[in-house]
Amino acid sequence: MPGTRSRLSIRHRVLLLSIIPMLVLATILGSYFIYSRLSDNTDKLIERGKIMVDLLASAAEFGVISGNQYQLRVLSQKTRYSHAEVLDVLFYDDTFNLLHRSGQFAVELSAESPALQSTSGQWIFLSPIFSSALLADNNPELSIHAPEPEQIGWVAVVLSAHNNIATRQEMLRNSLLLISLGLMLTAILASRFGRRITQPIRGLSQVVERLEAGHLDTRAATTHTAGELGLLARGINRMAARIQASSQEQEQQINRATRQLTSTLRHLERQNEELTVARRQADKANRSKDEFLARMSHELRTPLTSVLGFSRLLEQTEQSAEQRHYCSIINQTSSLLLTIIDDILDFSRLQSDAIQLEQIPFDPTLYFNNLLQMQAPMALEKGLQLRSELDPELPPALLGDPTRIGQILTNLLSNAIKFTDHGEVCFRVRSQRQDSICHIELSVQDTGIGISEQQQQHLFKAFIQADNTISRRFGGSGLGLVIAHRLTLLMGGDIRLSSEKGKGTCVNVSLTLPLADADTVVSPLYPAEPILHAASSYQLPCKLRVLLAEDNEFNRILLNKALGQAGAEVIEARTGVEALQIFHKQPIDMVLMDVHMPQMDGIRASHEIRRHSASLPIIALTANVMTHEHEALLEAGVNEILLKPVDLSTLFRLMSLHCPVDEDAVVTLSDCAPMPALLDQVDTGELHTELQHQAQSVCAAVRSGQFDQIRTHSHQLLGLAGLYQLPELETVVAELHQAAVAHDLETCWRNSHRLTRLIEHHQYV
Repeated sequence: MPGTRSRLSIRHRVLLLSIIPMLVLATILGSYFIYSRLSDNTDKLIERGKIMVDLLASAAEFGVISGNQYQLRVLSQKTRYSHAEVLDVLFYDDTFNLLHRSGQFAVELSAESPALQSTSGQWIFLSPIFSSALLADNNPELSIHAPEPEQIGWVAVVLSAHNNIATRQEMLRNSLLLISLGLMLTAILASRFGRRITQPIRGLSQVVERLEAGHLDTRAATTHTAGELGLLARGINRMAARIQASSQEQEQQINRATRQLTSTLRHLERQNEELTVARRQADKANRSKDEFLARMSHELRTPLTSVLGFSRLLEQTEQSAEQRHYCSIINQTSSLLLTIIDDILDFSRLQSDAIQLEQIPFDPTLYFNNLLQMQAPMALEKGLQLRSELDPELPPALLGDPTRIGQILTNLLSNAIKFTDHGEVCFRVRSQRQDSICHIELSVQDTGIGISEQQQQHLFKAFIQADNTISRRFGGSGLGLVIAHRLTLLMGGDIRLSSEKGKGTCVNVSLTLPLADADTVVSPLYPAEPILHAASSYQLPCKLRVLLAEDNEFNRILLNKALGQAGAEVIEARTGVEALQIFHKQPIDMVLMDVHMPQMDGIRASHEIRRHSASLPIIALTANVMTHEHEALLEAGVNEILLKPVDLSTLFRLMSLHCPVDEDAVVTLSDCAPMPALLDQVDTGELHTELQHQAQSVCAAVRSGQFDQIRTHSHQLLGLAGLYQLPELETVVAELHQAAVAHDLETCWRNSHRLTRLIEHHQYV
């Protein structure tokens, strides 16, 4: 109803306010007057009936006493003739026997019937007839001694109620007609009055609608409007004038603001273009940095691997004390340089958020003990005591990334040993379980040179050390603590340092790790000694059928030879498609997958193999150190990633981890002869022939301008150079490959000639 009232117009409301009171008043008064008139009509009928029956009782006394029916009939006829509403007149004797009646319809009367009764359409009046009245009237002298009146009979008059009903209906019709006329007159007057009110309001509403539509020059008429509506019209006109003036002013302000905004947008657009160019340059610089780091890592690792390998070979020869000292210096400086390279790569990956944490189960007690064993030789060489205090309540298995935890602790322990000349380095582990997690507090405390408070403020900044002399005295890049700090934050932990110059330093690392399930099988992450079969100097612990997917024929021959000597049965595949076909046809125990192959690369092939076998070990061989390729390999289902140049000891260790081992038939690597480098397995004449064949194919492709063939053969040469540690050859071939990708024929010509000279003069070794 509130919604209905809100939709009513003013005119309708005026009509309702006029008609409703009138209707209520007319209904009350009409009902009262109709009821009064009907009551009067009924009372008159009853009074007339009573008078009529009393008169008939007096007139019929003699006829009833004498039983003169003729007289009674005459009375009845005269009565009905004089009164049309009389339907019948009945006379009864004193025993209520019917003496005479003029009608034929049924009437139920008795001596006990009331004097007045009403039936459907009839009124019946009953009165007794007494005899005393006649004697007293005819003999006045006897009236003094007259006895009590004696009832001699009854007379009944039946009146029709139809006339009374018709009279009532006519009264009702007349009353309703008068009420309707009054309501109609009221409605007409209210409508005219409402129209005089609503027409000006409707005009004002139209003015407001036009103003709302934007026609601000519209004004309301005030000539024929008086009173409150006139005040309202004049107020609307004043409001319209103010709105028009305000709109014009606002439009001017908007135009000025639009011009300013347009100028600002143009300026911002130029700035955005400059920022876009700067961002592209920054992205290009980052890509160049990543490529540079990857290239330099490979370029530095290759000669360093050779230096370390030959240094170890020199240590096994007869040497003087001075020569052994020189070899020791070579080993230390080479290892330090490899550590710096690894730190720079890790720091670059941390900066670009490219490091993904693992969640694998590991035994913390065994893991921490292995870390201490790795640092023990360095501490022993400096005459330091390396002490550990491990919490006996450490859980048997935790979930986390033990590799990154080990990187943090290795940095802290190596720093503590490096900056301590005498005394001890103490490694403490405290743990506290809480539901399904464990809070671990790791601390490394030394008695070294210490750090001042001013120098502590710069410790977690890249390439910054406590003072400028440290890098000269102890070496290092200044990235160890930065990497430890960022890895700790990445794992949701906290790292704190407290130190006093000249007394030592204590570094605390807090980590929260989830507990592993009780039935979780924990595999050793750093086996103390790789297990090899005792049948020869380097034998695999089990017989394996190895699928070798490598597109370079020379590489396949060499790896086939090395794996065959280690006790493996090798099945070769030249492409990823061929590898899948062999996988579906023959039982395979392990896959060695090259990444870059024609038709289907190693990533897609690994993904297809993993779709059909969830447990088959896959080891990827790649020369690319970039994170995105490693992530793609891991997502494809690769178990291990081995960087070229391939180190046979690392390869056999990874293969051994995925072998079922018989503990009674294994020996440690320390019991065997040193494992030769992969290049030692190569026939240099065959290698030179293969390189000449590839160089001739490149020259032929360059002469015919076939860039696809140039890319194919340069890829083969890149694989050979990376596998057998040929940095000069790899540099020339990499430039040739990039020129082929860019369709730069001139650069291809120049590098093909360089390649030919390099191979012909054996300058690649």
